[in-house]
Amino acid sequence: MKSLTATYSPKKILNVHKYCDGGWFWVKYSAHPYLGCSYGCLYCYEWDKKYTPYQDPDDFDRLVKVKDNAAELLAQELATQPVDIITLGDWQPVERKYRSSRKMLEIALELGFPVFINEKSPLITRDLDLLAKINRRSYVNVGFSIMTSQDDETRRLFEPKAPSIQSRFEAMEMISSAGIMTGTVFIPILPFIYDNEKNIKEVIKTTKQAGGKYVLDGGLTLFGYCKDKYYQALKSLDPKLIANYEKIYKDPNGLPFYYREVHSLVKKYCQQYRISNTIPRPVKFFPGKSKINKLVAEKVYLKARELQFQAESYYRILAYLKVAHGLDELDYDVFSLYQKEGSDGLKKIPGVGDKMAIVIEEVLADFK
Repeated sequence: MKSLTATYSPKKILNVHKYCDGGWFWVKYSAHPYLGCSYGCLYCYEWDKKYTPYQDPDDFDRLVKVKDNAAELLAQELATQPVDIITLGDWQPVERKYRSSRKMLEIALELGFPVFINEKSPLITRDLDLLAKINRRSYVNVGFSIMTSQDDETRRLFEPKAPSIQSRFEAMEMISSAGIMTGTVFIPILPFIYDNEKNIKEVIKTTKQAGGKYVLDGGLTLFGYCKDKYYQALKSLDPKLIANYEKIYKDPNGLPFYYREVHSLVKKYCQQYRISNTIPRPVKFFPGKSKINKLVAEKVYLKARELQFQAESYYRILAYLKVAHGLDELDYDVFSLYQKEGSDGLKKIPGVGDKMAIVIEEVLADFK
C-alpha cells in the first residue's frame, strides 16, 4: 500500500552532536527532510516513539511527513557551524516529487560541508551530478544499507517495500564509477538469519565486485515497539527463533560475545577480498593544524570500536573514547606537542593518563 504524505513546517532541522560518531560514519551533524519511511523495514529502531513521534506508531510507514522548509532551515542553521561531516537524506519514494534531499545537498555544496548518506534506494543516482560536485569540493560517502546478497522471501519479509538488493548494488557500482566513496552498511546483521558465514562472504564479495570500498558491520537494536514489530516478523519466519533472541538479548554477556564471533567473520572476509571493514576518516576539509589530531583520534576511535566487538568492559571502551574526544577538540598540533614535551605533554589532553599516553605514543609512531 502506498504511503500517504503530509507537509509541515518545523522550527529546527539540524542536529548537532557533541562528538562525531568516531569509528563508524564520522558524522557530526544530521538533518533529514522527512519523518516516517514508506519502506517499513521491520528491524528499524525508528518504529519506536522515542524516534518517530506518531500517536499511532504504525503510522511510521503509512504516513510520511514532509518538512516543507527543510532546505531553508538547513541553510540558516548550518551556516553557523564549523565545517564537519553531515548526514543527509533520504531518497525514499516521496523524494521523487519533493526533491527535498537534493535541495539539502545543494546547501551542503554551497557551504562546503562534506556529506555521508546511508541509503537503500537507487533513486540517489539521479543526483549523481550534485554528489560529484560535493565530492570535488569536500567529500561524499554513500553507504548502502544491505544485509544479504539475495532477494529472497526472507529479505522481503523484513524489508517489505524496500528496493531490491540487486538495484542497490547496481547503484553502488554507478557511484563508485563516478569516483565517489561507497560501500555496504551491513547493519543490522540479523541473528540466526543473516549471520551465517555464506551470507557474510557473499555480501562482502558482491560489495567488492560493485566497487565498494568498505563493509561496516553492526548489530540489531531491540527495544520498545521496534522489538514488537521485529518479533511479528520472526513469528512469520520461524516462531522458534524468538527463544534464541531472548537468550542472547537478556544475557548481559550474550549479545556482545555473539557479535564478537560475527564480527570476526566480517573481518576475515574483508581481508580475503581486500576491502576495509571500517570507513576511513576523511580530513582534507579540516583546518591544516587539526588534520593530524583528527587522524590520531581516528586510530583511537577505531581501537574503541574494536574493543566493543571484543566484548571488553564499558569503562575501558569509555577511556579510549574520552581520549579520542579530547584529541578531536584540541586547538593545537598533538604531534608538535609530543615532540616538545614528550608523554608529559600528552597528559595535558583531557582523559589522558599514563596508560593512554602510551596508546597515543604508539599511534604517533605510525606517523613518523
